[in-house]
Amino acid sequence: MSTNQRQSNPVIESAKFPITALVSKARVNFPLNHCPVIHWTFECLLLVFFASLLCACAPSKIPSDAFFDGHSFRGWNAHTGSVWRINAGVITGGSLKGNPRNEFLATDKVYKNFHLRLEYRLVGTEGFVNGGVQFHSRRTTNPANEMKGYQADIGAGYTGYLYDESRRNRFLAEADPDFVASIERPGQWNQYEVIARGKQVTIILKGQRTITYQEQEEDIPMEGQIALQIHGDSKAEISFRNLHIEELDDTVIPSNKDILNRFGSLPTRAPVPAFEDGTFQLQEEDVVLFVGQENFVREQRSGELESLLAAGFARQRPRFRSMAWEG
Repeated sequence: MSTNQRQSNPVIESAKFPITALVSKARVNFPLNHCPVIHWTFECLLLVFFASLLCACAPSKIPSDAFFDGHSFRGWNAHTGSVWRINAGVITGGSLKGNPRNEFLATDKVYKNFHLRLEYRLVGTEGFVNGGVQFHSRRTTNPANEMKGYQADIGAGYTGYLYDESRRNRFLAEADPDFVASIERPGQWNQYEVIARGKQVTIILKGQRTITYQEQEEDIPMEGQIALQIHGDSKAEISFRNLHIEELDDTVIPSNKDILNRFGSLPTRAPVPAFEDGTFQLQEEDVVLFVGQENFVREQRSGELESLLAAGFARQRPRFRSMAWEG
């Protein structure tokens, strides 16, 4: 995060579901050239069929090169090399004696669509104890130690937020601070995930989505370097381990599970009563259905209303389905 003035902005959704494969066994009597009947047993025929059907619906993945080899900075670069070190597979940046300015350890490689998983630990005693994970970012020339682009923020009350570092200099999507406080363990290891695909960004903390953001501006690059940050003006250290990245292709096709899940769970329940005091509320894992014409078509494309609802009801983990149409 930059030390520039912070401003607020809007915030959208993502989910994971299990697959069930079916297998069938059939016995067929097959006569061959007037010989005694030969019994052919076909196993896994339907399994192959269903597997190929599900694969057609699943999002494609691109095998990734080694992201971090666990013992060297091969494939990474830093403006101030002494800030970063590796010990037993853990990358650590910063110092408890003081960090005069922001520092970034960046990949040489440029990434576009990806799912990044890692664990972080942030400790500090004074100043703005903060760090983050840059992505779709580039180094700046003045000052040379900075980077500009998206940042999945860490620490100082902003974990799970999406910040635009050294560019728009404001939060693009804000997490529910109470929700984050209930799951983050300050000073301990925490699991963190960033999913970037097309214009959509999702941040996940310890398996719980904090925000999803849909980029609205056309001139924002949708690719760039990934970098680890330790914030300046602090006496702090940030460590990262178990870094893994999965590159995704450009085809944004919902998986079969995602599509089916949009219908909600099968068991029925009593109709929802009127909202108490006229205030809109959601129950856990409710499905929000957008039905309408042009206005909801525009919403489906922008994702702004979905973004606000996902952020405002993060604890309820709502799901969204659009039945908008044009004309």
